[in-house]
Amino acid sequence: MTVSSAAEQLRTKTLKRQSVAAQWAKTRNNDVSNLLAASLPALFDIDRFGLFVLSSDSQSVWLEAGTGVTQRSIVVDAEGSMVGEAIRNRQTRLYEDLADVVGAFRAVGEQLGYRPVSAMTAPVFCPKTGNAIGALQVMNGTHPVPWSDRDSALLEALCHSISQTVQLLHENQDIVAELEQLDREIKALDQQETAIRGSHMLRTFAPARPLHGEGFLHGLYRQTVFPPFIDVAANADLARSWDTDAHDVFIATHQKVGTHLAKKFVVELLHTGLKDRPNVYATRDIGHGTVPWPEVSVSQHGRAWIDEHIARTHDTPRAWYVHCSYNDMPVRSIHPKSKFIMVYRDPKAVAVSQYFFWKRHPLLAVPEDLSMDAFVELFVEGNLYFGDYHDHVSGWIRRPDQRIPAQNILALSYEDMVNRKRDVARALARFLLPGTTFTDDQLARIAEATEFKKMKDEVTNNPQSFHLNPKVYFRSGTTNDWEKKLSDIAIAAIDEKSRARWDGRIDGPDLDPEAVTGLDQLVTGISA
Repeated sequence: MTVSSAAEQLRTKTLKRQSVAAQWAKTRNNDVSNLLAASLPALFDIDRFGLFVLSSDSQSVWLEAGTGVTQRSIVVDAEGSMVGEAIRNRQTRLYEDLADVVGAFRAVGEQLGYRPVSAMTAPVFCPKTGNAIGALQVMNGTHPVPWSDRDSALLEALCHSISQTVQLLHENQDIVAELEQLDREIKALDQQETAIRGSHMLRTFAPARPLHGEGFLHGLYRQTVFPPFIDVAANADLARSWDTDAHDVFIATHQKVGTHLAKKFVVELLHTGLKDRPNVYATRDIGHGTVPWPEVSVSQHGRAWIDEHIARTHDTPRAWYVHCSYNDMPVRSIHPKSKFIMVYRDPKAVAVSQYFFWKRHPLLAVPEDLSMDAFVELFVEGNLYFGDYHDHVSGWIRRPDQRIPAQNILALSYEDMVNRKRDVARALARFLLPGTTFTDDQLARIAEATEFKKMKDEVTNNPQSFHLNPKVYFRSGTTNDWEKKLSDIAIAAIDEKSRARWDGRIDGPDLDPEAVTGLDQLVTGISA
């Protein structure tokens, strides 16, 4: 399967849109719109007009031309709107005082910053069929206009004179629909094209096959789906030969659970705690150059890059991050002093964040028309990148062997990293640098540096080795965004799976203190 790059698709779609737009420009006849704009204010003592066309399904009316607006900037339901009533009743509608009238015009007025006082709307009839297919509306917002019989007759005559133009618009509105679809596709592709900073675009590795019969290009590592920019052969070689040491610190997360936030906490803490000696955290970079993703690093740069990074950080804590499951760790052995920070998040929030992230990623070919509900079905099934989310979290907590002792793995929730920043900073200080004293002011500055807006602005203005475009991928930084994004059916499906996998809990698993160290265990009794 050959997949064009986002840039190639963007060029193709843009050229097609230019062609379709030229076709529509010939159809819509700007001369008529310009004539109406020049003549109507003087004819009717008004300050605005609008030419509307009825949709092909007769359920809505859309603006084709008007004062101070653009094509289709107004689309209202035919039912309950002034324009819709004129079309449906086939009669001119006069409004001399709209102060207390409730209708679609009020919402539109708030949107445009314009509230009409008086309005007159006349239907436009198709010269072929006699059906009402549009409307011409004149409005005034400065003072009431006492419409006369002459006014209504003149407006109706104008509607008759432009009926052939409106007929063409009505008959060819499929061109408008095609333009709108192309605009949506171009916007999505533009986001993809700018999603990864140009100098950090990743290579992909064959065979990259589509998952679920469509998008989600991937390779298989053992039986787990990995994104196509990870070379599973190089990853397997790393897993056969890499032995961690006492300096290694791994941030272990599934995707979109707060990985970059956890990296920021760790980098800020090590920057402060190691300030008296040379270290890689001096610039506070949270990109791959400072906190690598080993599976990606070995795939994109080779094993020598991994070895060089280890040599460069041989005498300080060395931070990595991984998205793999516990069983898929790319190491041969784990040193008894290597440390792990496992981050989890309410799975409903994870589903929403993964949906937007994966759709925007330029290398994954996730279908643009994939709905949130359809994605949630895939999320609940669990066969996506890095495996089932619930199993992933449980696997790091209920590890099947003793390679990582409980005191060497700290479990943090994304929600705590957002809402209990000072406690998280204290816990990480005790966990990573137990022999170092941090003042309250230092911990406060570390916590402040992880605030969403501050972190986003910093990475945007000085990305260093951070490869993603934060304007595309740093969405909200909140904990409850899922409440507005998920349907009731989607929420119920995720909660049902959570209860089944996590002993009745829906926001996260129960943390066994004999298996992992929890936030409160480290916060309690700690003094600055």
